[in-house]
Amino acid sequence: MLFKKYKKFISVAMASAILLTGCSGPEQKASTVNGNKEKAEPIVVRFGTGAIGENDPNYKDPITGEYRMGEEARQTKLKVLDNIRQTLNVEMEFVEFPGDTTEVLLQSVLSGDPICEVARIYTYGAGTILGQNVLQPLDEWEELLKEEAPPKVFDKNYFLRIGGDKETTFLPLMYNIDYIEAVDSLKVDGKTVYPTDLYLAGEWTWSTFKEYLGKIDSYYENSQAPDRPERRIEAFWSSHYDIVLQAVHAAGGSVYGRNGLGVESKETKEAVAYTEELIESHLVYVQNEGQTNQDIVDGRESIGKGETVFSLIEDWKSRGHSKMLAEKGQSMGYVPFPRPDHMAFDDPNYRDCRIPGESYGILKGTDPEKIPVIIQATYMYLNDETGEPKEEEEKDVFIGMDMFHPEIGSDMVDIYRKRASETVVNELADIFSMSGRFIRLVGDSIYGRNNIPSYPVAIEQNLGIFQEAMDIKEKALNSGTAQDNVSPKVTKVNEDLYSYPVGTDLSVIDFKADFTAKDNIDGDLDMSTATVEIVDVDNTKPATYPGALQIKIQDSNGNEGIFKQDIIIFDDKNTIPPTLVAKEDYRELKLGEDVNKINWNNDFIETVEDKDGISLKKQVEADLSELDTTTVGQYNVTLKVTDFANNETAITVEVEVVKAE
Repeated sequence: MLFKKYKKFISVAMASAILLTGCSGPEQKASTVNGNKEKAEPIVVRFGTGAIGENDPNYKDPITGEYRMGEEARQTKLKVLDNIRQTLNVEMEFVEFPGDTTEVLLQSVLSGDPICEVARIYTYGAGTILGQNVLQPLDEWEELLKEEAPPKVFDKNYFLRIGGDKETTFLPLMYNIDYIEAVDSLKVDGKTVYPTDLYLAGEWTWSTFKEYLGKIDSYYENSQAPDRPERRIEAFWSSHYDIVLQAVHAAGGSVYGRNGLGVESKETKEAVAYTEELIESHLVYVQNEGQTNQDIVDGRESIGKGETVFSLIEDWKSRGHSKMLAEKGQSMGYVPFPRPDHMAFDDPNYRDCRIPGESYGILKGTDPEKIPVIIQATYMYLNDETGEPKEEEEKDVFIGMDMFHPEIGSDMVDIYRKRASETVVNELADIFSMSGRFIRLVGDSIYGRNNIPSYPVAIEQNLGIFQEAMDIKEKALNSGTAQDNVSPKVTKVNEDLYSYPVGTDLSVIDFKADFTAKDNIDGDLDMSTATVEIVDVDNTKPATYPGALQIKIQDSNGNEGIFKQDIIIFDDKNTIPPTLVAKEDYRELKLGEDVNKINWNNDFIETVEDKDGISLKKQVEADLSELDTTTVGQYNVTLKVTDFANNETAITVEVEVVKAE
């Protein structure tokens, strides 16, 4: 099971970096031949990654034979690698992880044969890997860590870098400029007062934002959204989690930041209270009272659809939303999240939130004598240090906003660049698995769910769950050995739906036979040790019960894997044919389109369900006998669905095959 050999996963790219003054690496022995002193053998630094095409400039796509990296970036990296070789006498080997990063690193360290010295860890993987205690603490070499070194964890440096610094806020506050310009109450002497104007005047505070939203909300109260006229245009569509996270950091706090745990701080309590104030005043639309992750997704997707004026969206998605608005003849603006009223505009604690991105660490088992040169080479590689003089470049505007807007374009760019230059990773809640707990507790306190009181009281009662999350990590890091914290994977061996007639006794069904389980350390697990739970199913009521079947199994280290499967209870006496309705405007097919990849359910069907409202999407069949996507024209396609009681419904849709633009 444990990895011993990795050579088939390695592609070599010559590499290296700038030697820091006063720092030395391991002793490099030079040889002498015929009285001539030769250069010492190079030091090999293995750079491990799950995306080798993004890191190794010599990597070629195995199918096309083309370099995976863009040519401009590739040439830069080749210069960097040559500079590293010349200045540090280091060659970098790029190692592709042969599986999930969190499993591969643990397996290799446990085997005593680390797969690499430097590991690139994907976003959201840092917490799991930190808890495995496989990363080498770097405090002994702290003087070599650059300014982008992330916050310490329990007063130790475990990461060379956590991505995200010097960009912009994780969830920038974006807005539809055209929608704002249409609101007369936001004008003074006929001129729109933009959020940017208020920010630069030092007036962009929580109360100002609330007042601003109130005017927008009144104006669009009876509006219709462009694509879904049954919906209105919201003043602010978001989730309680996104709002409170930005408000916490605008107030200078954090869930877990550079000063440790902050869930009970004054700043966090103020941020939750402000979020609750916005929601209770109906100035922010939160779907389903923030009970599911879908609320977060929908809020972040709303602005590009023209369904809201303000929204908090992912920075990396903002350009896509900006393009969507441009297609509607509109443009998007940016402004930092407002600060508390009592905070001064120039208070250094008024900041954006930045969560960790991809991170980099050195694995335990690495030769300590090599670590100084490994640190230097890694920084050189990540910072594109080619050894050539660098021209001062103005930072690109990463997010999608109307930089050329005649009134506020240049102001937004200036504000963005200043805020971006000051932004550092300051929210480590995900590393401690605290985000989900925080989301639920805030939501429960705001909406009064699960008998949870107001947040100040609730956090005092529930502080232990956050402390426990910290204690688990701290215990692992102090254990002295690598810790297996990877849950086994439970897999369903067939694609069958679990549908049963009303009255079926589910307790007598052998569900285990349909599953297998495999652990990263133990290998295949004995399914007889698994447990089966049926959760919240009323076998007298026809319905779909999401995740009702739960198969659980533990590995030898107590890590539990779980597989959740829907259970469908149907009326086997039903004789009413199912409902099958096509979309009013379904899409065209492209000439040459692969018919096997057409998603008839999502692209062509509006509704497909039985008489009890049970979705039948997986039962839809398409008769493609008349369809020819190699020839432009119109064709009939029959869509048929059979419900669980064997009642059928069929409709015919006329689809058009057109030339691709």
